[in-house]
Amino acid sequence: MIKRLLFVSIAFILVLAVLAGCSGNKPNENSSSGNKSSSGEPYTVNFAYHAPKEGNQQEVNKLINELTMKDLNMKVNLIPLSWDTYNSKLPMMLASGEPIDISFAFSFSMPNFLDGGYIVDASKYEEYTKDIYGVLGDDVKAGYIGDMLVGFPMMNSRATPSGIFVRKDIFEALGYKESDFNVTTDDYSSFDKITEMFAKVKEKYPDITPFDGFRTFGLNFISYIDGLGDQFGVLDNYGQSTTFKNWYESEQFLQFAKLNRKWFTEGYSSKDIAVDKELGQAKMKAGKTFAIFASYGPNVLTEMKSQTGYDVVMIPVSKKMKATVAVSGAMNVVLSTSKDKAKAFQFLNWAYTNAEFNDLLNWGVPGKDWVVNENGQADYPPGQTAQTVNYHSDYGFIYPNQYLMTPWAGSPKDIWDRLKNFDQDAIISKAFGLNFDSAPVSAELSQLNSVLAKYENAINFGAVDPEENIKKLNDELYGAGLQKVIDEKQRQLDAWLAKQK
Repeated sequence: MIKRLLFVSIAFILVLAVLAGCSGNKPNENSSSGNKSSSGEPYTVNFAYHAPKEGNQQEVNKLINELTMKDLNMKVNLIPLSWDTYNSKLPMMLASGEPIDISFAFSFSMPNFLDGGYIVDASKYEEYTKDIYGVLGDDVKAGYIGDMLVGFPMMNSRATPSGIFVRKDIFEALGYKESDFNVTTDDYSSFDKITEMFAKVKEKYPDITPFDGFRTFGLNFISYIDGLGDQFGVLDNYGQSTTFKNWYESEQFLQFAKLNRKWFTEGYSSKDIAVDKELGQAKMKAGKTFAIFASYGPNVLTEMKSQTGYDVVMIPVSKKMKATVAVSGAMNVVLSTSKDKAKAFQFLNWAYTNAEFNDLLNWGVPGKDWVVNENGQADYPPGQTAQTVNYHSDYGFIYPNQYLMTPWAGSPKDIWDRLKNFDQDAIISKAFGLNFDSAPVSAELSQLNSVLAKYENAINFGAVDPEENIKKLNDELYGAGLQKVIDEKQRQLDAWLAKQK
């Protein structure tokens, strides 16, 4: 329900660049504002969102339409996108001019959205989004790139730690306890304990892959560095430096790559881990894997059980860091393909304030996919499980306002307060509050992403020799303009720091 993005794991941070960009369109003066109903023919909002497996999706859409017709005199057409189809399906839809009004977008893909000309400047439609400003408060600022408000951040925790999540039943059967693990990047030998555990899993449970999924250390870079939205030039040591460096030349990146190489060559990770895009949670749910890598928040154990059907143990593998991208990492954007941008913003304003809408997106059809239990929390209907319901997301962080949702069964009563306060003890990046304007180096970033795509998964999952391929990667990155990007980031940071004094 409240999983981190970064993601984002974030989580996400889980897909590469998608086409998109900016638009100078002005508001439709005939459209109504706020959450009040308007007269006339109902406008249909095409809303692209992260969807769970198919099932009661049409019924979910019908129930949402009942809400929007009553409140807005609008209809909604849900456009389901999974993590893998987001990167393949959405670009084609945008390129063909399909009238998509709203989509979720990740910060590191934003330069490509902007270059494509698909993003509408939300600052020009403020009269339709006053409630969003009230919900987000100062976090609205994280949606700006230069003078353009590219989108509205989702409501979620603002720190980005990562962990290894393992099935509790197997973990305990092997004789382990949580206190056996104290993993820290201050001592990379501390990761050896995880490798030792995977070896035992392979021996005792040969039909289960010890480690799987499509996230791992080097891919969840936002847990360790602040790259102002990408990884091409970073502030290392949890953002405590003020000098940008090439992370792919760092000892940390090399150590992560070597660790995953060992897991791959020893058979502790799946043979197709570098190319398979299936979520680790789905593989654990199917009984195929013992451990997965993910970002996490304060309610992660409940969320993981909801997503996988298993009780899990978390082994933290990073400290908490708060960077600007933790706020802007996942945002709702209105696209220039919208036929009525004012109505699209009006709908989005409503989406940030309507609890039923957020519940329907995440949990599905009341009575069929979920019920409210005696504790006032969302739960599976009697006789149903995560494996049998037809609709269940539990990715509230990627929806407009999860803080309005009915918490899932087993969550603490104060879960939303815990989530809001999760980053109180986080290490604050020295660049927190700075939004990088990538326009001066957009061509270089496009080339750098193309280079990285050739090597990233293979190196990070250990499918190739790390040292040899990291050298090739760095040679090509510098050839594609990496130093220019690093210099531009340094220039903007220096100017920003000077204003803070």
